[in-house]
Amino acid sequence: MTLSRFFTLEELTRSDTATRLGIPNTPDATQHANLVALCEAVLDPLREAIGMPIKINSGFRAQRVNDAIPGSAKVSQHLEGKAADIVTSGMSVLDLFKRVIQLGLPFDQIIYEAKSPQSKWVHVSHDSARQRGEIMVANFQAGGKVTYTRITQEAALAMSEPVLRERAAPMVFEESHDAPPDEAPAVPAKAPVKKAVVKKAGTTKAPAKKVAAGKAAVKKAAVKKAAGKKAPAKKGPAKKVPAKKAPAKKAVVKKPAVKAAKKAAKKAAKKAAARKAGAKKAPARRAAR
Repeated sequence: MTLSRFFTLEELTRSDTATRLGIPNTPDATQHANLVALCEAVLDPLREAIGMPIKINSGFRAQRVNDAIPGSAKVSQHLEGKAADIVTSGMSVLDLFKRVIQLGLPFDQIIYEAKSPQSKWVHVSHDSARQRGEIMVANFQAGGKVTYTRITQEAALAMSEPVLRERAAPMVFEESHDAPPDEAPAVPAKAPVKKAVVKKAGTTKAPAKKVAAGKAAVKKAAVKKAAGKKAPAKKGPAKKVPAKKAPAKKAVVKKPAVKAAKKAAKKAAKKAAARKAGAKKAPARRAAR
């Protein structure tokens, strides 16, 4: 059954796990519609742009199939028919990963997954209700644990990997847990709450600082007023009063002095006159002898 221009239902529902365990892997009407949307929005435009066949390693997974895969997430877009793990023989997995990003296709999530040099694939999903455009890299750790790191578009396009000079072994795909739990919306929800608390704490402290500044201004104003009142008291006219009374006292002292001076002058005049009179009479007596 044809799903889109380049892909069929058989390609999007093929599962190694389902075949090995004999589990039916048939989508319902909603899951079927999601597969059509994934092909038409992402897979068909990618196939047309690169001009070479794309292999679907794993597309839709029924609940029983997903539960049978070790380490698979309980909530996965594979269960909804919204995701597919893809490769192509015409280019490296990393180049295919970058090509999806460069084309600006409406993916919800795209993950570069390299479990080993011979086991790599691109996980890409589409959700018509939301297009988060999340770009991630899978980190395979010892013991089967897988973590995912979100990166920017610039970082994704700058990625590189060592080129093997020897002839590489055939690429293999292991159907496994290849997508993070769908918990992305819960992470940013906590950030606004923390920011709001910080803003409130800042607003409560601000008035306290303003009040303290206001009290300091009042104290300074009071000091200035007190200084203004004391200044005129120091420069008052009380000190100038003694200066006005000084001439009156000197005038009283000068009057007895003037009288004494006059008496002394008269006495001196009388003595001088007496001396003159004595001097005139002396020669007359000497002449008579």
